[in-house]
Amino acid sequence: MQTNNISKGKLSGQKIGVYFGTFAPLHTGHQQQIYKTSALNEGVLLVVSGYEGDRGSKVGLHLDKRFRYLREAFNDEAEIKVVKLDETGMPEMPHGWDEWANQLFNLIQVNTESETIAVTFYVGEVEYATELEKRFPTDDGNSYHVEIADRQDIKISATMIREHPQTYWQDINRVFRRQFSKVVTIMGSASTGKTTLVRRLARSINAPFSEEYARSYEEYSNINDDELEMADYARLITGQYDVNSKEINSPANQGIVFLDTDAIVTRVYAKLYLGKAEQEQLEPLFQKTIRDEQMDLILVIPPITQYIDDGFRNMAWESSRQLFHEELMRQLAEFNLMDKVVLLDDEGDARDKKGYLSRYHHAIDAVKQKTGVEIKRLDY
Repeated sequence: MQTNNISKGKLSGQKIGVYFGTFAPLHTGHQQQIYKTSALNEGVLLVVSGYEGDRGSKVGLHLDKRFRYLREAFNDEAEIKVVKLDETGMPEMPHGWDEWANQLFNLIQVNTESETIAVTFYVGEVEYATELEKRFPTDDGNSYHVEIADRQDIKISATMIREHPQTYWQDINRVFRRQFSKVVTIMGSASTGKTTLVRRLARSINAPFSEEYARSYEEYSNINDDELEMADYARLITGQYDVNSKEINSPANQGIVFLDTDAIVTRVYAKLYLGKAEQEQLEPLFQKTIRDEQMDLILVIPPITQYIDDGFRNMAWESSRQLFHEELMRQLAEFNLMDKVVLLDDEGDARDKKGYLSRYHHAIDAVKQKTGVEIKRLDY
């Protein structure tokens, strides 16, 4: 399987199909048109276009991100070459057609290898056909043809997906799903039941979930909490981010994932147990990772449960659980995340003495309210 020429090489065939769009996001309708273009030609130039502040940017899919996602989506399709047409600074249509067509012409010339080519543009609107036919020469040894695609065969649009991503989840290309996935992160001090809650919420709707990376890291390294040094904390930051990202990008993700802790939790532990100089060295990594994290709902469990010796956590941390909780809430406020926080402080009643069922039900209700995803549960 050849993949090394996807981003660097040129299309070698003479018969070239050109398909373009904003791809915010790439969906099944686009894919079928791209596969059709590929089947009818020797190579495909897939052009993603857009500008700063376009409709993709408004949902976090700015042009550069769409370009990278498209290259990833077609990384094993050697005959499909993804290129970017940046419209930033161009006159608004219909005044920008000349500049737009010139850029497209240059992209074709730069990314094709044959001296003479036969190009077919596949477009979805009559206006594009008219404007392209006006501007592409027929006297340079190459030929240009425009074919109008029938968008009625697959009734899906990027607008529909942006407005209701979970409804049209199966129509979103898997690479682009990460942008629309609902992310629920569970946080709290040691021995509050986070891990159990993460698993039960996820398994209630067969959703993927991550586990606390620190536990596996310490078990693999055969070290204890109080032996963690600055280098270990750096690995915990990136390690937790990686395992969380793996679940968000998993094919099992059907629109929502549940994560057991994040970089903020690690930052709280660093604040409490590392020296100031070490904290300052880690701070750039913390800041970048927390900026990159995606969270729609943060469920925080305060230290209202009994501390249990599970053979993993340092029992000396029992006395600092409340201090940890207070610092966690402070940092959530520091990063302007309090609007996403739901505090699971249910203490239960005569039947549910430890409050586990009450907190589980509270979490399910919060998921529905904050993400729109419903987890069926029993009435209490």
